[in-house]
Amino acid sequence: MRRNYIFQKILAAVLAIAALAAMAGVMTACSDNDDNHSEEPMLKGVIASYSDYGAAILNITEADMTKAGFALGDNIGITVDNKAEIVMPYFDGYYIANGEYVCLANSNYPGIFFTANNIGLPQELRGLEGHAVTIRMNKKGGSRDVQEAMGMRYTNNRDDYPNLSDEAYANARMVRAGNIADGVLHRSSSPFSNGSNRAYEVSAYLENNGVKTVLNLTDTEEKMMGYEMPAYSRTLWEGGNVILCPVKTDPTSDDYNNRLIAALKELPTRSAPYDVHCMEGKDRTGYVCALLEGLCGATYDEMVADYLITYYNYYGITPEKDPDVCNTLLRLNLNPCLMHYAGVSDEAQLPQVDYAKAFSDYLLSHGMSRQQLDALVNALTTSNG
Repeated sequence: MRRNYIFQKILAAVLAIAALAAMAGVMTACSDNDDNHSEEPMLKGVIASYSDYGAAILNITEADMTKAGFALGDNIGITVDNKAEIVMPYFDGYYIANGEYVCLANSNYPGIFFTANNIGLPQELRGLEGHAVTIRMNKKGGSRDVQEAMGMRYTNNRDDYPNLSDEAYANARMVRAGNIADGVLHRSSSPFSNGSNRAYEVSAYLENNGVKTVLNLTDTEEKMMGYEMPAYSRTLWEGGNVILCPVKTDPTSDDYNNRLIAALKELPTRSAPYDVHCMEGKDRTGYVCALLEGLCGATYDEMVADYLITYYNYYGITPEKDPDVCNTLLRLNLNPCLMHYAGVSDEAQLPQVDYAKAFSDYLLSHGMSRQQLDALVNALTTSNG
């Protein structure tokens, strides 16, 4: 009996230990599961403030995102006050179509922010300072191809471009497409603002090519008054030879259309040669030059070739060496612009468009008279010599 009693005690102790071990195993498993769940990128914060353009700025920084496991090019879901999740890419620039949602990391803001490109957040997502925000991973690397193509960086150091001429470094060149006369139309980065350390090279280019009129797509008069300009650039400005047409990078907006049409009406009343520029001479300049090229009979391939030269000048990108990047640039930037001007809904149609007719129709339907249109085409296709 005594031995049975001792055996029962030992058995009970063993069973108790086994039970404790099993419980510990369950607790460990739960802990592991919790750890696994916590390793899935997720952040909680609040809307700290709003930008002047209707973007919600969060109290979450880019460093917080990185630490949590998010990276530029991921697709994320943002929930405000536990309401419907909004899925969007996480980028360092506005690499999406107008009206689409995007979350951005930008050093000009204290935290990451999200918005709808060019239009700002809808009313129901404004005025929510202090409201809770949750960020979760939707698809890791889901938009990495766009981030890599659009997030390229250039430098403002001339020594970093030993293989480029001063003209190419300045992204300055003559526009040769369609029936545009030789030497009449040029494009460049800014000859006035030296923020990218290229204004002096641009100014020298304009002087060497005898440019007499500049279409400035970025500056207001107030900004112009604050620049320390190169000598020839100042001569153009003080001589009244600069048409100011500050526009955002959205050729589909009414404001863009109204400002540009007014500037293009004025252009043929001024002396050629002409130069078109924005800050970098990239997108706004590219869109306006494509419009002028197509208006003068350029083909799709000619407009594409001219547009992509800029990306070689800044980033060393070429269609031969970097076809995927170039195709992404066209798909996101130039093609939507051409589709808008040409009135087509399928980018597969772009190579077949009669651009002279399509762009003429666009300008005529957006406030330009036939006489003004003819004057513009004549100014661009008539030799300056």
